[in-house]
Amino acid sequence: MIIRDFEDLEEYLPAAHDGVVNRLLAGRSLGDGDAISVWHGRFEPGGTSGLHVHADSVQIYVTLVGEMVVGDEVSESVLRPLATVVIAAGSPHFIDNRSDAPAEALVVSLPALR
Repeated sequence: MIIRDFEDLEEYLPAAHDGVVNRLLAGRSLGDGDAISVWHGRFEPGGTSGLHVHADSVQIYVTLVGEMVVGDEVSESVLRPLATVVIAAGSPHFIDNRSDAPAEALVVSLPALR
């Protein structure tokens, strides 16, 4: 069993994201293998992932705090607390915080991205 205290985990700024700060909770770079990565994402007001693709990983976002908008090239939806979206590998997508308050999500990737 491995226990990690959230406050002890390093924050990082994901590439090509603006106003987004992540903390890796479990994953390859922490020595947990390649099967899964889990992180906490904080989206500041106006924060965005921009449209991007993870060619080989399924992503699952669970909104924890605030509201986020998830979408692709043709549609978008609002995610409120505890709403979940599953994004298939190879699917272009974005996550935006269009509100005036920070938003937070738990993000799971299968297989691991980090």
